[in-house]
Amino acid sequence: MLLKHLKKTTHSQSTVFLAALVLIGTIAVYNWIVAPHRNYLLAAQKYGSAVSTLTKRNQTINNHLTIKKKELNKLQEQLNDNLEMFFDPVEAREFFSGIKAITEKAGCVMYSLTSSSANPTSGAGFRKTNSYITAHGAQLSVLGGYGNIETLMKQLQAGSKCVRIDAVRISLDNKNPGYLKCDMNVTIYEIQRKDNLRHG
Repeated sequence: MLLKHLKKTTHSQSTVFLAALVLIGTIAVYNWIVAPHRNYLLAAQKYGSAVSTLTKRNQTINNHLTIKKKELNKLQEQLNDNLEMFFDPVEAREFFSGIKAITEKAGCVMYSLTSSSANPTSGAGFRKTNSYITAHGAQLSVLGGYGNIETLMKQLQAGSKCVRIDAVRISLDNKNPGYLKCDMNVTIYEIQRKDNLRHG
């Protein structure tokens, strides 16, 4: 009887031992094979999510940069168009030296042309930049008919450059009956570039 009981106990212990070995083996296989792959898959999933987020951010930044670049190009084009309205130093000299010929072409007689000094403050705020703008003016007095004076003003402003005419005064000329005397201020804007000054 005792022998049978011992056999049963030994058989039960063997079963428990085998079950323990199987359990330990299963845990070992899980830790050695399954768990690393599972952790790798989780890491790969997180990496993929991070890459996707970064890709979207990068695309958003690129889109913003593209928009800003287009805006910058548009502003640069506007600036270039505006700079075309200004005289360079050579063109400024040619403009004032050619006023007499323009006056005669319009059918007027130039009475006087007095240059005013350049505006000393117009370029002050731009001295630290590569270019700045200076206003140059002259007081022009002419004799002619009303239509001739009107033609003269149009011809002075006919080019692509900005020419401002103001302080216009028209009166009868007692010394020359049949003629009107017209006094006007003519102002142009000259762009000065530092690289031109260095090489000039």
